[in-house]
Amino acid sequence: MSGSLPLAASIAGMERADLTALLERRWVPNPAAVRDPLSLALELLRPDSVARALETLDRSGIRALLALTTASSADSDPGPGPGPEQEVAGHSVLALGLAGLAAQPGNDVLPRTEPVPLDEVADQLRILIDSSDAQERLERSVPVPSRTGPRKPTSAAWFGAAQTTTQRAAAALRALALEPVKRNRRGGTSQTGVKTLAEALRTGHEQAERVVEMLRSAGLIHGVVSAAHGDRFAVSPAGIAWLGLPHAERWLALAEALAERISGPLATALRISESALGTAVDEVLPVEFPLLSETRLADARALADAAEDLGFTVDGTLTPIASALLERDPDLASDPEDPLASIRAALPPIAPGVYVQPDLSIIVPGPLSPDDEAALFGVADIEQLGVASSLRITPSSLGRALESGVGIADARALLDRLSLTGIPQPLDFLLSDVESKHGSVIVFAGTSRTRVRVADPAVGDAMLVDRALLHLQLQRDPGALAYVLLSRLRPEHVLAALVDARYAAIAGSDPDAAPAAPAEPGTVVPAPAPAPAPAATSAADDGSEPGGEPAPTTGSLARGPHPAVAELVDRVLAGAEQPGSGEWTRRIELAIREKRAIEITAAAGSDVRTFRLLPASLSGGRLRASDQTAGVERTLPVSAITGVEILD
Repeated sequence: MSGSLPLAASIAGMERADLTALLERRWVPNPAAVRDPLSLALELLRPDSVARALETLDRSGIRALLALTTASSADSDPGPGPGPEQEVAGHSVLALGLAGLAAQPGNDVLPRTEPVPLDEVADQLRILIDSSDAQERLERSVPVPSRTGPRKPTSAAWFGAAQTTTQRAAAALRALALEPVKRNRRGGTSQTGVKTLAEALRTGHEQAERVVEMLRSAGLIHGVVSAAHGDRFAVSPAGIAWLGLPHAERWLALAEALAERISGPLATALRISESALGTAVDEVLPVEFPLLSETRLADARALADAAEDLGFTVDGTLTPIASALLERDPDLASDPEDPLASIRAALPPIAPGVYVQPDLSIIVPGPLSPDDEAALFGVADIEQLGVASSLRITPSSLGRALESGVGIADARALLDRLSLTGIPQPLDFLLSDVESKHGSVIVFAGTSRTRVRVADPAVGDAMLVDRALLHLQLQRDPGALAYVLLSRLRPEHVLAALVDARYAAIAGSDPDAAPAAPAEPGTVVPAPAPAPAPAATSAADDGSEPGGEPAPTTGSLARGPHPAVAELVDRVLAGAEQPGSGEWTRRIELAIREKRAIEITAAAGSDVRTFRLLPASLSGGRLRASDQTAGVERTLPVSAITGVEILD
């Protein structure tokens, strides 16, 4: 029989805090369908929701659920009630919505309410426990941490990884600001987007994916949907503000977001392993939580790798600052300067300048101020990011700066101010050459073909015979007064090919065209509407908002329940307080949903009668049902009902 009624009874008896905790740990497939305890119970008993909840059960929870299920099936005679072990077993899974409450007969005048197993949970548990891998892990013993294990790293041992990953995160945000990357159907970064970011950051694909997840979990990027570009990751307003922060504050925001992701089973495994995150993921988590799917184990391993990238751990062990963030130390939470002081002491100071080499490379010996960092990275290409980063100035990097509005004079002044070695002669020549050629090749859309206007005819003649540009099928426009080439390809394709072939090409408009007529007074040009930003989906240990989408994080450790969870709690509690929301009403509603017959006992004064009915609707405090035995339709007030049994 369905476990909806026992689970609904358990939910109806919960306080707000208990119900909030339940919904923060459980996945609700269809939150819009929830309006009272019974509808919530029906959602929580869906197979996928039950399976997700069972994955988070530790060994003791699994044994408790097995004990409750076994005791219930073995007891054909209820007897005097459950023993102490069964009672403890039942209550240990009630909070997770994996057991229900039902009245049990006893010696008292009123029946006792005891934990009971749910058939839907028992079926899913049987499916998961029958897997050989889960059974083998359940029989293994949990590793005992060694008291002589690795010592906690010193406060200065992590700053290299911290600085490197923070710079990668900043570089990724700058790259996304120039061109958002596509998201896949599961809410992650598309393979093309990962490849693009990995090339921009000069790192591997897996590290690039971890950087994107750090940015997403910290709320620095979000999904944006547009008709022109589809579903993409773009920089959020919080990400723009983050780029303006000093390096210590940047790292703290990323570290706090990562600390919030260490929750549920992973947090339990971390406590068992005594702050050794690597041991927790590789050895403790699969054994302490035998039903965890490979997907969640892979997510935990990726999180451990991200912690190592960020300097949150060193050789798999939490740093003192990381431990303080996870323990939510009251002093650190009340005074944000305390963790920042430790972070600033460990990170190197702002570098006095950079070293510009004759080969056009730039060595950055340490962190720069946010303004100088943004300006320098805007005129140079990344070669390597680390404690000492390496950049290079190229014609394409200067061309990109010019397109973004940074003049060559501005770039020269920036390099002259930051360089500890002055401006080498090769760089001076390059700056002058790019400045003289900027705008000499302009690509724009013509009436039927793409047009390329070339200021120097010699350069145009070179384009016509350049093997790298043969696919453009360039042809001279004989009717143009200026030197103009034509191509059948789209302007963006022509521009990309010219830039790749190292021509100083820019996108623009026809210099010879007449200026556009000014808008008449009173004409309103509508601004484009902002695109909606759907939340990204990802696997989470817990803390997921109803519907399966992960709750967005802001980098703050102290936060209340997600608004979607709070709103759902309010609906369930309001539904539980409605008149007629008791046990009989829940049974009738369940029978209506499942189209099953019921046996109702109703009393009117001293007259007590029993009816076998097929319920049709329940509203306004009245039940409308058909009496198939008598062949009539009956309407009964709910207040007169004294008993309801659902018939098989």
